[in-house]
Amino acid sequence: MRATRESRTWRCLALVALVSACATPKPSPDSLRVDDLTITGMQALKEGDVTDRIVTSATPWWSKWFPFLGGTEWFDVNTWQADLRRIARVYESRGYYQARVLEDLVTETGKGSVTLKVKVSEGVPATLRTVDVTGLDGVSELKPSLLARLPLELGDVFLEEAWAKAKAGLVDQLHEAGFAEADVEGEAVVDLDAAKVDARLAVDPGSRFRFGLIYAPVIGQVVPPKLIIDVAQAELPRGSWYSDSALANAQARVFQMGVFGAVKVNRGIPDRAQNEMPIIIDAREAPLRSVRWGGGAGGDLIRNEARVFGEYVDRNLGFARLFSKGALLDKLTLKGKAGYAVLPNVFEFTRRAIERDGEIRHGLVFDASVQYEVPRVFETRTVSLLSSLGFNRTLDQAFDYFAAEGKLGFLWRPRVDLTVYPSVNLNGYVLRSPIQQMVNANLTPSAALGCPVMNATQFFPKADDLCLLGYLDVTTEWDRRDNKLEPKEGFYLGLSAQGGLSRTTQLTPFLKLVPEARGYVSFGKARAVTLAGKLRAGTLVGFGGGETPIVTRFFSGGSNMRGFNQRRLSPMAVVKTGDGVLPSNELDSRGQFVCQRDDAGNCLTGALGGTVPIGGNGLIEASLEVRIDLTDSLVLAFFVDGGLVTAEPLGPGLDFARDFYTAVGLGLRYRTPLGPIRADLAYRLPFIGGPLLQNDPTKPAYVSQSGCFFNLGHTGSSTYAGAPDSVCAVHLSIGEAF
Repeated sequence: MRATRESRTWRCLALVALVSACATPKPSPDSLRVDDLTITGMQALKEGDVTDRIVTSATPWWSKWFPFLGGTEWFDVNTWQADLRRIARVYESRGYYQARVLEDLVTETGKGSVTLKVKVSEGVPATLRTVDVTGLDGVSELKPSLLARLPLELGDVFLEEAWAKAKAGLVDQLHEAGFAEADVEGEAVVDLDAAKVDARLAVDPGSRFRFGLIYAPVIGQVVPPKLIIDVAQAELPRGSWYSDSALANAQARVFQMGVFGAVKVNRGIPDRAQNEMPIIIDAREAPLRSVRWGGGAGGDLIRNEARVFGEYVDRNLGFARLFSKGALLDKLTLKGKAGYAVLPNVFEFTRRAIERDGEIRHGLVFDASVQYEVPRVFETRTVSLLSSLGFNRTLDQAFDYFAAEGKLGFLWRPRVDLTVYPSVNLNGYVLRSPIQQMVNANLTPSAALGCPVMNATQFFPKADDLCLLGYLDVTTEWDRRDNKLEPKEGFYLGLSAQGGLSRTTQLTPFLKLVPEARGYVSFGKARAVTLAGKLRAGTLVGFGGGETPIVTRFFSGGSNMRGFNQRRLSPMAVVKTGDGVLPSNELDSRGQFVCQRDDAGNCLTGALGGTVPIGGNGLIEASLEVRIDLTDSLVLAFFVDGGLVTAEPLGPGLDFARDFYTAVGLGLRYRTPLGPIRADLAYRLPFIGGPLLQNDPTKPAYVSQSGCFFNLGHTGSSTYAGAPDSVCAVHLSIGEAF
C-alpha cells in the first residue's frame, strides 16, 4: 500500500510540474497579472470594438484553473500608455474625432495582479460637409461615372475605411479605362468644434494607354515564347485600351495552359510616344510529367469504402501535331482508383456476418480512366479537343454494375471564367441486382432499374444484357468564384443539357436538363462571415412511355442535401431480404426493436425487407449556409438544406408539401492546403414533408428510424418526413459542400 501511495504522490508531483512548465512565464519577477479591463462611457461602439485593437487585455477566467493552456496577460506600463492612444485612434477611425480618454486607473489588488479601468468621452461623430474632386477635367467623359461610384455622401459620418476605399476606387476605375499611371491624393480637414469634415481629392489621370507589344522571356525549355504570347493576346490585343482586369485575365489564361508552376503578367516601361503599354509575362515551367498517389476512406450509415488511387500526367505527349501544325502541349492523364466497399456499413456488416442475420454485400470497386486533351485544336486559341475513356465498377444498394464510358468533345473557353463543352457520349453498363423481386408495385428488377439485369448464374453478359446510352451533352459553366475550394465572393452558373437514346428494356429517346446557381458574399472584419447559397434543379424525360435507366436518374443526399445519407433522398423500393421474426416500430429498454405479436403474445414470423433507392426523374436542391471564421484554421458553419427527388419529371403537378424535405445543421471546417476538412451534422425536420414510404402490411416488414443516432429520440412513428430513414445524418469530406 505504501508503494502505491508513493507512486501516486510522484504522479501528482509530475502532473503539477508539467502544468507549471506549461503555464505562461512572467516577463520579469515583479510583473503583475491583468485581472480585469473595463472601459466605461461607451455608447456608439462596443467594448470589443476597442479591446480587439489594443495590446493589453484581461486574463481569461480559465487561465487560473488551466494555466497549462496559457492565456495569462501581464501588465506593461509602456504598452498601456500606447494602448490609451490606440483607443483614441479607434474612435477617430469611426469618425469620433472628439473622443478623449478622460481617466485611466491602474489598481493593484495586492495579489500580484492589477485591474484597469478606462473612462472615455465619445463626443459626436464628424459628418462629411464638403467633397471637392479636382483633376477630372481631362477625362470629362468619365467624370459622371467616377463621381457616381464614389462611396462618399454629404452628411454621412466620415469613416476612414470609406475614405480609403474612395481613393482606391478612383484609381481602379481609371486603370480600367486605360489610365495605367493614374494617381489620387487625398486630404481630409476635420473641424473639431463643428464636428465636420471637408474632404479634397486631387486626381492625376496621367496619359491614357493602349496595350502594346507582349514579351515573354524564355525561362522553360519546352514552351516557346511565341505560344505564351499568342495565348495572352486573346485578352491583351494590341491597340485596345489598357485595363488591370485584362492583365488578370491574361495571367489566368496562361496559367490555364497547365504547364506552368507560376505565372505573373506585369506592365513594362510605357512607350509615351505611342501611348502604348508593353506587357511582360514571366512564366516558369512546372515538370511536364508528374505522378501522384494516395489512399483514403469514406462512407456513411449505408455504405463504407476504403480505396487507393494513382495518377500519371504527361503535359506534352507529342501527338498534337496530328491535329494542328506545330501544336504543342497535348496532355495525357491516366487515373486509377481501386477499393473495397461494404453495405450497409462496417459495423452492421460485421454483425450480420457473425450472426448470419440478413444479407451482406461487399466487393471490389474500381474506376480507371484515360483522358487526352489537345489545346488550340485546328489552330484556334480558345478551342481544345477533349476525349476520355473510362472503365469502372460500382456497388450500390439496389444494384452493382460494370461500365465502359466514352466521351469525345470540344472545350470552348471564350473567356477565362466561361466554358462551353459539347460532347458525344456512348456508355455501356452491365447490371446485376441482388433483388429478386421489387415488392413495391410488384416490379421486377429490370422494370424498376430501367435496365436489363443479368441473371445471377451468368458469368458473361449477352447482347440483350447491355444497358446502352448514346447522347449529346452540352455543359456550360460561368464561374466567377474567387476560390473554387473555399469561395468567399462571386457566383457560379451552370447548365447541363443531354439528349439522346437509351437502349434499356426498350429503345427510348430522353432529354435531361440540370441548371444550377451558387452565390457567395462575405462581410464583417476581415471578411470573417460568408453567406453562401445554392439552387439546383433537374428534370429527366423519357419519351414514348419508355423507362429511364437508373444510371441517369437523380439521387440526392450526402453533401447535396445533408438531411439524408448519400443517395438516400430518392424514390424507394421495398425488397425482400429474408425471413424471420417480424420487428415492430417499438423499442425495448435496451433500445432494440421488439417483435410483432399475435393475440396469444407470440412473436410473428414472415418476410423481412429493406428499402433501396432507385432514383427519380425530378430534382430540386436548395442550400443556405453561414460560415464564420473562428481562427485562421477553424470555420464554424450553420446551414439549412432542402430538397426533393420525384419519380416524375418536374412539372405543374409537383406536390411540395409531400415531397420537399428540410434539414438544419451545423458544421466545423479545418483549413488545409488541399481544402477544408469538413464535418457536418444535420437534423431533418420531421414535420416538413411526408414519408418516403408508407408502411404496408402486404410488404416485407421493415422499421422506421424516427430517432437520431442509436435510435435516440425514437417515437415509433412511421409517418414522419423522410420515413423510414433516420432524421439525423453526419457527413465527413474535404472541400465545401458547394
